[in-house]
Amino acid sequence: MRKELTLPPFNYHGYLPEGVHDTAIDHLKQRFVTNLNRQLLWDRLQNFLLWATSTGNFDCAYINGGFITNKAAPEDVDVILQTKATYGPEAFAAMEPFFAMGIDAIYDIYSVHLHFWCEGFPGGMSDFRRFFQYVRPQDAAPRGLKEDARKGIVRVKL
Repeated sequence: MRKELTLPPFNYHGYLPEGVHDTAIDHLKQRFVTNLNRQLLWDRLQNFLLWATSTGNFDCAYINGGFITNKAAPEDVDVILQTKATYGPEAFAAMEPFFAMGIDAIYDIYSVHLHFWCEGFPGGMSDFRRFFQYVRPQDAAPRGLKEDARKGIVRVKL
């Protein structure tokens, strides 16, 4: 029997607490699909994750953006796919089909802002897993937060 990976409640500002929170894909749906708009995003995200999973090249997906907040009508879902292979030719080969389709086409079809991560990225390259935990200034101010506010993101095993 598998352990249920529940997510913590939102904080006062409508975000998950700071950090990376592990959960199962079915719990992600249960928690965040609360209306028709979110159901549409969920269906698109599911199709995208099926594609990513079918390649066998990714360990996990980090889910972020308005979809994992209390926002009633998020516009899209931010996703970071983490490759199984470390930085190098195998990791780049895993990413290639997504770049071949085009990041804009992926957004248009799946409503996903796609990013990648692989262990061993050289210094100076962004670790989007950490970057996505910062609240954007344009989102912080209306929620009464300081510019350097941080929030949680979700990780699901693929």
